[in-house]
Amino acid sequence: MKYKLSIAAIAFLAAGFATEAEVASSEEVAPSASSSAVAAADTEWALLSPDQPDGPKLRLLTGNPREGAFSAILKVPAGYEFPLHSHPANKTGVVLSGSILNGRTTKDASLSVPGTLWVQPANEVHYTGCTADSDCIFIVHMDGALGIVPSEVAAEVSTMSVTTAEDISYSPVNPKNPKSPGKFVVSGDMSVGAFTALIKFPGGAAVPPHSHLANYSLAVISGSMSHGGTDTFSVGAHWTQIAEEVHTTACVSEEDCIFFITMDGAFSIEFADSPAEEVLPAE
Repeated sequence: MKYKLSIAAIAFLAAGFATEAEVASSEEVAPSASSSAVAAADTEWALLSPDQPDGPKLRLLTGNPREGAFSAILKVPAGYEFPLHSHPANKTGVVLSGSILNGRTTKDASLSVPGTLWVQPANEVHYTGCTADSDCIFIVHMDGALGIVPSEVAAEVSTMSVTTAEDISYSPVNPKNPKSPGKFVVSGDMSVGAFTALIKFPGGAAVPPHSHLANYSLAVISGSMSHGGTDTFSVGAHWTQIAEEVHTTACVSEEDCIFFITMDGAFSIEFADSPAEEVLPAE
């Protein structure tokens, strides 16, 4: 069965979550003010549009979609379509599960599978849909407030970029240590201030007790990770880590772990016990 974004939903999104009543569900699942970790199956979702209880759902990671830049996990039902539209802000998406269709129109939309990253420029008309095979879950980061502007006319040319998981180019977080985790910066400058990025941990690698000077939120894209304890978190899990709180992070799977991270300040790391090592083999 196909679903399409309704007129009421378009008005709702175009208004940027206009009223307090409409955003109540979003506020209930706002990012935690303390460190917390949530398995994918335990995610609490908020309706993207109140008139579609079976429609797309949102889990905020950081920010406020009504006011400015934000990051979130979005769940779209199988077969759902967002007809031609544009956004007032640039959008970056990373597929967690399912298959996403993105393109200038329905006829020339390209298929994005788990791990694929795409960047949709602001104000460019495009089509987005989820194939009928299964629900689609993806991470989205927008550099401005959420909004949607419907259109009856397709863009003459699409400037959207699509990068498969295999083609994402990572560079060492620590240039002096080529074995350190890799990074692909989505927005910002991690050496100066707030940023969003994809981070790649080698399979079996662990970071000993450490802390950061900034808060961050994270969502797992691939692999299995542990964070601050014995629980294992797989694709779709997410957590919030408060600044200056000592914790551990590890990739406990044989395959590499890739995660999306958004940090509200420049990247820094202080080791509690072993400053000589950044990444250690997991036990």
